[in-house]
Amino acid sequence: MKPSLVLAGAVLVALLGLGGFMTWQDTLIPVPLAEGKGLFVPASPEYGEETARLEAVMPAGPGVEAFLSHQSALTLLEKTSAGGWTEQLAVGLQTSRHGRRWRVVLRPGWRMQDGSTLEAAQVQKVLGPEVARLGGELRAIDATNLEFRFKTRRDDLPTLSLAWRIPGSGPFVRRGNTLSRFEAFTPGKTGIAELTVVTDPAALESHAWAQGLASGRWAWAVFPGQIAPEDMAKVRLAPYDEIRMKDGSVWFLSRRLRRLRPDREDWTRTRLFGAWKGAMDLPFDPLGL
Repeated sequence: MKPSLVLAGAVLVALLGLGGFMTWQDTLIPVPLAEGKGLFVPASPEYGEETARLEAVMPAGPGVEAFLSHQSALTLLEKTSAGGWTEQLAVGLQTSRHGRRWRVVLRPGWRMQDGSTLEAAQVQKVLGPEVARLGGELRAIDATNLEFRFKTRRDDLPTLSLAWRIPGSGPFVRRGNTLSRFEAFTPGKTGIAELTVVTDPAALESHAWAQGLASGRWAWAVFPGQIAPEDMAKVRLAPYDEIRMKDGSVWFLSRRLRRLRPDREDWTRTRLFGAWKGAMDLPFDPLGL
């Protein structure tokens, strides 16, 4: 056999092997996801308890913004306490062996606050610029499938997704610092009707803050740091539990507020869905709503 034919055959075999290897590298492998049912545990209030309109007092800052956004705009995934990932707006996740290609499957039939249904094209429009800033590309394959492609390996896509929120996908409609219940939320109706976060510095002054707690005005309040002893004495007698967060902040949480579980590692990720307030401490509602 001519040497040229041997060389050509060897090159062909090498190219076929390289092509096969590249195809193998680009093959998608499922990433295990925990079921997201535990993220949205329905409230179980007694008659009239779901009408509660609550107030919380917190110092203004990026933490308040993050907390409010978390209630109104959800992410594709959430992190589990064990360090894995759980479904939220996404129910499927796959990645290639070379880590440059990811596939996300959206939860079908997810109702948005504007009356539409969540689809891949909508997510592409929202997240496309974020992905482009990382040197990648996001493409909607069909109504529920999204594909992320990067020039270099991106094993951190699930972590990055925790900062990517889809506006209007959450259980509360946000207007400024007020959250109102989204009645048609796909997993069900949340407990409270409304929450307003008060960031007025005057409300965080020693006497005003303590009086607000003593009168039951606040569903919860963040410790402002400078409290006169006589005002703190009033707070200690009020029906609140003291909870310390990892960032050093201290919450005073009303004992009438049911099934609100603050995330002590990152309080801004505390989920308000499923919380309600006991009937003995409901705010007065002159409209009877």
